[in-house]
Amino acid sequence: MNKRSIKREIADFLHTEGVSVLGVAAIKELPAVLENFSPQLLLEGARSIICYGVQIPKGIIYAKSNNLTLYWRYCNTQYRTLDSLSNRLCSFLEEKNESATPIYSCFPWQIVNREFWGHLPLVYWAEEAGLGRLAKCGLLITPQYGTRILFGGVVTTQELEPDEKLNEAICPSSCFDCIDACPAKAIERAGKVDHNLCIRFSSSNPLLELVLTKQTIGKKYSFETLLNTIAVDDHGIYSCFECLRACPLNNR
Repeated sequence: MNKRSIKREIADFLHTEGVSVLGVAAIKELPAVLENFSPQLLLEGARSIICYGVQIPKGIIYAKSNNLTLYWRYCNTQYRTLDSLSNRLCSFLEEKNESATPIYSCFPWQIVNREFWGHLPLVYWAEEAGLGRLAKCGLLITPQYGTRILFGGVVTTQELEPDEKLNEAICPSSCFDCIDACPAKAIERAGKVDHNLCIRFSSSNPLLELVLTKQTIGKKYSFETLLNTIAVDDHGIYSCFECLRACPLNNR
């Protein structure tokens, strides 16, 4: 079976599961990604990355009340759905005698130079796979859904036909609405984002804060371990998504 027909099978599988956008990138070096987050370090012989996403309903972003709790619950349930789908896609690929490793949508995180990274930074690979372009707020902006999108992915040794990267800009150069709306002032005018500041401002986890006050626990476990075991999934809440609400492309 050639790489084009396998890609069609993958697309049929993912679209049946409700995936909104899908793209494939060939493995290469990306200037924005640190060397220790290279796909080859995660999976020996990796050739392709499959990126896919589901949209966040406008009715959640612009709900007149309870929008943050709706957003928090929607994201956490979808993260689990996307992660489960990544696991199943790996099995699908390995039935074809290839290796595959899931790229989970949110956790676990690794902390490097006070920055939070996933095992593979999906936003950069989704851009490479032609799903959209990086916006000033650090999120990927897609032609169909703006920044209202959550991503999952799989890295595989299967060689797949890559999709063409989008060349045209999507985020208007004259628009700074997300920057002006950011209460944490985490986005510079030039588009550089302080992700550490953003994450610390936009999420809340009382249980993690309580555990961190216990010195005996802090000495026994690293902050990264505590973060990935206590802050994962439903244990934390989102307290800000003003950049999503402010983006004019999210309410078309």
